Amino acid sequence: MKLYKIIFVIISILLITSCGRKEFTEAGIDEIVKEYNQILETTAESKNFDWGDAKAYSNFTAYFSESKLIFINEDYRLRFPAESFNRYYFKDGNLIYFIGKNLDRTTKARNDLTLYIDPSGNVIRYDKIVNGERAPLEEDESDQILDHAKDLVSSVQFKMKSKN
Repeated sequence: MKLYKIIFVIISILLITSCGRKEFTEAGIDEIVKEYNQILETTAESKNFDWGDAKAYSNFTAYFSESKLIFINEDYRLRFPAESFNRYYFKDGNLIYFIGKNLDRTTKARNDLTLYIDPSGNVIRYDKIVNGERAPLEEDESDQILDHAKDLVSSVQFKMKSKN
């Protein structure tokens, strides 16, 4: 009888710990994105912001559910003729999913990138298409996206505090 209890406890612990991590798999992130898209269509609140530095500027809309940031839709423009349209999905303040579409107007190069990211900032999976062909992720590309997402979140937080 004791052996059954021990096995039951061990299996319960394994199930609980594995379920906690499941949402940050590719399938788990897809479920979160699907849920957020439904929220975006129905109940999300939105606020418009802008951001800029010496290299680029952007106009973006931040979307909130129950006052938590869940999504940013960004129109990002570099100071030279290039632009990106980026979508950022957040869970508990961490970027978990990114879709970016970039067009360099001088070379006509098109770059589409999708990232699945765990809460620690590690890329779980990516899909990068440059001019219609698969391409590898550049060494610091995901870090740049994560850093920019943090800048956007900081901008939202700062501007929300200053309005209160």
